[in-house]
Amino acid sequence: MADALGPGYVTEDWSQLNQSLFSALWLEKMAISITIGLIVMVAALNIVASLVLLVMEKSRDIAILKTMGAASRAIMRIFMLQGIVIGAVGTTVGASAGYVLATLLDRYRVISLEVEVYDLSYVPFTVETFDFTVVVIAALVICFAATIYPARQASRLDPAEALRYR
Repeated sequence: MADALGPGYVTEDWSQLNQSLFSALWLEKMAISITIGLIVMVAALNIVASLVLLVMEKSRDIAILKTMGAASRAIMRIFMLQGIVIGAVGTTVGASAGYVLATLLDRYRVISLEVEVYDLSYVPFTVETFDFTVVVIAALVICFAATIYPARQASRLDPAEALRYR
């Protein structure tokens, strides 16, 4: 366009004119990503804590299983499966609720803006497939990782010690 107009004219595209807006949006996206990451980490710690408590509660049952010949790997799998199910259900419910909420906020244009200031009449809410997928996969991987410690703790339980104090 600048070549067609010749010297003496300055051309700028939309992204150059609104560079401060794009910078603010990028900063907001980073803040939201950090917040979501912290929420997922808290959920993972919740899974660890609940599974550790479950191992403590079920230590007698685990000891009985081990004395009956259950392999440590089988016990580890039981607790990992339980943690993965908790994480998968939580991730599914959270991702579904987030998607529905974003869709409703976008459809009904809940947050309106002054057109003179922002060049937009409302805040658009769009769910990017890549971002959505990355968040869901990261949440599932973190939930899986959170199950490892309690599952190993359960598999290493000494049956004699567990049965002695009960």
